[in-house]
Amino acid sequence: MAFFFSRLLSGLSLMSLFPLLYALAAGEAVAPFFFMLAVSAGLSFGLRRLGAKTADGLSLREGIAITSIGWLFCSGIGSVPYIAGGHLGVVDGVLESVSGFTGAGATVITALSKIPNSILLWRSMTHWIGGLGIVVFFIALLPQFGEGAARIFETESGTPVPARARPRMKTTAQLLFAIYLVLTLAAIAAYWAAGMTLFDAVNHSMSTIATGGFSTHDESAAYFHSPAIEWCMILFMLLCGLDFGMYIGILRDGVKAALKNVEMRFFVVMVAISSFVLAAELFASGMNVGEAVRTAIFQSATVASTTGFVSADFDQWPSLSKMCLLFMMAVGGCSGSTAGGIKVIRILLVAKLIGLGGRRALSPLAREEVQLGGRTVSREVLFGAGYFLFTYCAIVGLWTLIFTWDGSSAFDSVALAVTTMGNVGPGFGAWGATCNYAALPTLSKLTVAASMLIGRLEIFPMLALFRPGFWRKERGWD
Repeated sequence: MAFFFSRLLSGLSLMSLFPLLYALAAGEAVAPFFFMLAVSAGLSFGLRRLGAKTADGLSLREGIAITSIGWLFCSGIGSVPYIAGGHLGVVDGVLESVSGFTGAGATVITALSKIPNSILLWRSMTHWIGGLGIVVFFIALLPQFGEGAARIFETESGTPVPARARPRMKTTAQLLFAIYLVLTLAAIAAYWAAGMTLFDAVNHSMSTIATGGFSTHDESAAYFHSPAIEWCMILFMLLCGLDFGMYIGILRDGVKAALKNVEMRFFVVMVAISSFVLAAELFASGMNVGEAVRTAIFQSATVASTTGFVSADFDQWPSLSKMCLLFMMAVGGCSGSTAGGIKVIRILLVAKLIGLGGRRALSPLAREEVQLGGRTVSREVLFGAGYFLFTYCAIVGLWTLIFTWDGSSAFDSVALAVTTMGNVGPGFGAWGATCNYAALPTLSKLTVAASMLIGRLEIFPMLALFRPGFWRKERGWD
């Protein structure tokens, strides 16, 4: 495993050169990035000497450990520029880094205008690296990961990889990276053409494509007061809330691959219904039709995709609108996207599982076969979705209790738990659309960081580290 950690930190060292070079060119402080480069490169060198390449023989245990510990490593090292530059304390620096890599987009920085552009660039880069998946990102870029990368890909994406597909995992990762890069460049061009400066366009593009939400301005998307920019953001947020694997299918089989995707259809319908409800309530409150429609679609898209950009203070909206947004924060985007949340496919599977339970209760002779999108779904997959949803809700309940005990109101605590587990960013009340997380007590900040990491890795890989049997080589982990 030391070999993989070494390669991972080598990649992080390489990425740290971009903000360092920008700082040099802009005449800003370079010491924070030199420090991060020294830490990551030093650890990489040390780990490389400790471990030999074993890429072709990774077990499930090793895949989980590499992914989970790799995220902890990168989040810790990614906090160095904030701390070494004197911009944030240790706890706040780690929280900012975790929020960046996980795509949560929640910030503890109270005045972005006082932060050097090189630091803002690094913030956005943490989104971009973590959006595709830290380990998947470097699998695509570093040739030494080899066939064993399939175990890591499986753990980080939450998608089981058939054994016969494992030799193609690196090719798949590279294709996903190519799509990711094309979308990023397209977003930069669109934002620049719509009126952003090139610096803002680059940063907001990385945040959008990663469905992260970090902005270079405290007001987020509302800073620009531009319908054109908001419509561009809506387009790319929706595109990145969909399954990237679907885009590979479109390249191979044409548009019919998207039309057959039941998860994509549900996601679009969910956003459309929410947009209609929000627009109707905004129009009834006195907003003109055009602005109400644009604002409603923007907030529905940013919450459903878990991006977290803000164009209006939705915390002041009617209760029905806030409940629609809270529901979409919990559901999130499609599997295989850069979005967080429970994921649309799991909601569909649990609905099928409930239907199966109802049929069996009413008639013992009822057909037990379950289909989704024309394909038969195994009971293992159905029950897996049920286990995940139950665990997800239990953890949200735990976070809610901690936040409430630490001083937040009941509803604010629920929203904070949902938005951090779903990697959305803004919540409601004291931690709402126009607020940040700087005023959270220390215990709540540490809980938020844990919630973001557990939510991003889809719960079980991170929780496995706390199971004693995981480290004792019990059977079942190979």
